[in-house]
Amino acid sequence: MAVRNEILRELQAEYEQQRMRDEQENLRRRDQAVAACPEIGRLLEERQNLIFSGLRGILDGNAQPEDLPRRMEVMNRRIASLLAQNGFAQDYLEPVYRCKKCRDTGYVGEPVRDMCDCLRSAFYARLYQRVGLGEKAEQTFERFDLSVFPDKPVEGKPFTQRQEMDMICRQCREWADRYPAADTSDMLLMGQSGLGKTYLMHAMAKRLLDRGLNVLMMSAYRFLDVARKAYFSGQSNELDNLMASDVLLLDDLGSEPLMENITIVQLFNLINERQVNGRGTVISTNLTVKELRERYTERIASRLLDPRQCTLVQFSGDDVRRRRT
Repeated sequence: MAVRNEILRELQAEYEQQRMRDEQENLRRRDQAVAACPEIGRLLEERQNLIFSGLRGILDGNAQPEDLPRRMEVMNRRIASLLAQNGFAQDYLEPVYRCKKCRDTGYVGEPVRDMCDCLRSAFYARLYQRVGLGEKAEQTFERFDLSVFPDKPVEGKPFTQRQEMDMICRQCREWADRYPAADTSDMLLMGQSGLGKTYLMHAMAKRLLDRGLNVLMMSAYRFLDVARKAYFSGQSNELDNLMASDVLLLDDLGSEPLMENITIVQLFNLINERQVNGRGTVISTNLTVKELRERYTERIASRLLDPRQCTLVQFSGDDVRRRRT
């Protein structure tokens, strides 16, 4: 929630700045039109006085003059005509807003206020960027294209690669929809490159974010950089964020270099602390089970391969990226 609240505060400040720019532009246009035609200024002032007098009458318990709408309409037509005569658009003095729906407040509806589409779009774009999705937020379960996978049997299995990917996609979606009530707190996506692991991680991250969970996604290489800086500087703020997120998605484990006293130690601490605190971790890797044990020791492998804690999802078949070339 801290990330969401921080982004919302940033956007609210930006919307306030936008409203100030709107007002400055409105004043600039008014000054420009009045300089070109002083009568426009007189009519604007007269229109404002007419509005205020009507409001005062209502507040004093008096009905507004019956001819007020007609007088306003006549005045508006006259202003529009003078604008056109002086080379301006007839709506040149209408209020300027980036978003006319919410008038650059970011909210719509009375008395119940709801996020305007413009604010919601900006909020999620920034949220996706902040948690490590960025432009990959377009990779969703709904857009997952099974047709890119060959519809031929997987060696040693009673189904095709396309059927297997359909089952895996459903499994990942169910976990993302049910977490933290999923069968296990963690998932390990294992298989060769080009089988859709990273795409499904992006889809899981987006589904979890849309459900309101605090999510972070990064590559294993980036995690090592964070761990290395924490080790040498003693500053662990970014590492603490990884520990505290509701769900951490760590992509391409095994691609990062092994640094003595850092890689394995920090990875074990990360996985162990998150499991102890019941926080979900999703990891993808190109390594086999044997390679995982050899590279990260039995201490780490036992936590990632414990069926009580982690669901192992095995990807198999042909690299679909090669099929496209």
